[in-house]
Amino acid sequence: MLTKIHWKEPGFWASFAAVLLVVSMPFSPFLLSVGMWCLVAVALWSTYLQQPSGIVSLLRFSWERFVQNKVLLALSFLFWVPLVSMGWSDDLASWLTRVRIRLPFLILPWAFANLPALRLRQLAAPIYGSLLVMVVLSAGVLVNFGLEPDLILNGLKEGQPVPVPRHHIRFSLIMVVTILSTGWLSLQHDYWSSRAERRWVVLGILFLVVTLHILTVRSALVAFYAGLFFTLIRYWWKTRNWKLGLLALSVLLLVPVITVSTVESVRNRIAYMRYDWEQFRSAKGGANYSDAERFVSLEVGIRIWMEQPWLGVGVGDLELENQRMTDRIHPEYSETPKLPHNQFIYILASTGLFGLIISGLAWMYPLFFFKYRKNYLFMSFQVVVFISFLVEYTLETSIGAAFCLFYQLWWIKMAEAQEDYPL
Repeated sequence: MLTKIHWKEPGFWASFAAVLLVVSMPFSPFLLSVGMWCLVAVALWSTYLQQPSGIVSLLRFSWERFVQNKVLLALSFLFWVPLVSMGWSDDLASWLTRVRIRLPFLILPWAFANLPALRLRQLAAPIYGSLLVMVVLSAGVLVNFGLEPDLILNGLKEGQPVPVPRHHIRFSLIMVVTILSTGWLSLQHDYWSSRAERRWVVLGILFLVVTLHILTVRSALVAFYAGLFFTLIRYWWKTRNWKLGLLALSVLLLVPVITVSTVESVRNRIAYMRYDWEQFRSAKGGANYSDAERFVSLEVGIRIWMEQPWLGVGVGDLELENQRMTDRIHPEYSETPKLPHNQFIYILASTGLFGLIISGLAWMYPLFFFKYRKNYLFMSFQVVVFISFLVEYTLETSIGAAFCLFYQLWWIKMAEAQEDYPL
């Protein structure tokens, strides 16, 4: 059991703010914002306890601490890159909207640079909080599924998702991270208040795994199995237990096969994928089919980037250029064109090779440090996010940015804490 914490400490309130942020992420944008600003307030309070002075001196001191933390400073370049693209964006209203979505990449790294050191019990609280809220929300989703199974299953055949709070892809990705992180805590024999609760944690994890397969969000399922495969490779590397590793790999390969043959929602989703692909390749072109629209968005994004390979068209002008290029090469999709459904292509089209190189280095900079690479939660999260980046412009929505940024920062904090308090 981890050491007790005291409510008068800034660390307690930092953990509380993180719990609020995590549990609200799947369903409440308002509480999500409240959680972020609570972290900012705790950072200011913690800084004041170390440097009691006027507001100007306090802000200067906190900024100096932020600049000295190279890892957190690097993450802030995911805000600075779209900001400077104002220089080659004509649509300033759209530019401002995109920059506002990326603003947390400046504010939260600054806040984390000024948060106090957190103990593992404080760092584990959001993980358990996420498990609790995802189990409750998933139970509601399955009850709703049970009330109208035929309607939802037929919707899957037509490319419609299973109804969930807010966005089905983000909801499922949060579920994946929750499964991997609580599973890791369980394997560390960790618990919140008593050993007896571990059996409930395991049951909660299994319930989320089943729900994840019923939801059949493809990118989340790929991210989940990629995370499990990374876990297996990491286990092999650390233990050299090849026999158990091969057994686990066999089970890992069998589960998707069993799922396809037994879960109707998965079969319906696969049937839709096949039909969508056939329509896309046919003379009809697959217009108004979700997968076909994604394929077209990738082609359009690459064409836009090829016209301005070094700096892109600017984040403010991407929507206009996307409409122009879609009208030109795929007029059948011009009514509601999608932005590039790939984070890398999105960055290339909006800020060119300049943006991709700077943004890529900013995100991957922690990987240059061994203390982060050896942390399982940090590394498994990189696998999940990479899969998401391949099929979505994850950082360009408020919940997507919050999801990526918060967990990246929290696992960095946990990796730093584990140097002093290894599990």
